[in-house]
Amino acid sequence: MMKRQWIVLVMSALLVLTACDVNPLASAPAPVVPVPATTVTVEILYLNHPPVIPVLNQVEALLKSYGDKVKMTSYDFDTPAGAAFAQQKGLVGHDPLAIFVNGSQSFKLGSRTVTFNSFPQGGGTGMVPDGAWTVADLDAVLKKITGQ
Repeated sequence: MMKRQWIVLVMSALLVLTACDVNPLASAPAPVVPVPATTVTVEILYLNHPPVIPVLNQVEALLKSYGDKVKMTSYDFDTPAGAAFAQQKGLVGHDPLAIFVNGSQSFKLGSRTVTFNSFPQGGGTGMVPDGAWTVADLDAVLKKITGQ
């Protein structure tokens, strides 16, 4: 009789576990790994036009050199996503390039304030003047934020 009660108890437990969709033998879901606090977010709004592409390539190469410390998102100004991003950031002009690091476009470097907007120094065209920043300025900001 004891054996029969044991079998009924085990069968009941299995029935309850499967009916409740609880499986104690199943592995736990993988934990969600948060993005490290040291990860820098860089958002780039750009015009997908020939004079901008070489500068964009320089910036992207720099960002890639930081590996997983920098998360980059690019927006083509001429797409709905790019237009929405420009509106969100309050950009109304048709600037060739705008770079936001952790949501900010301007940073203090030494005694000057650098704004990552338009072409970098020496990268302008006859129609669009140079900006007042360099790729080295962007690198300096990233080094400062990432602690490198």
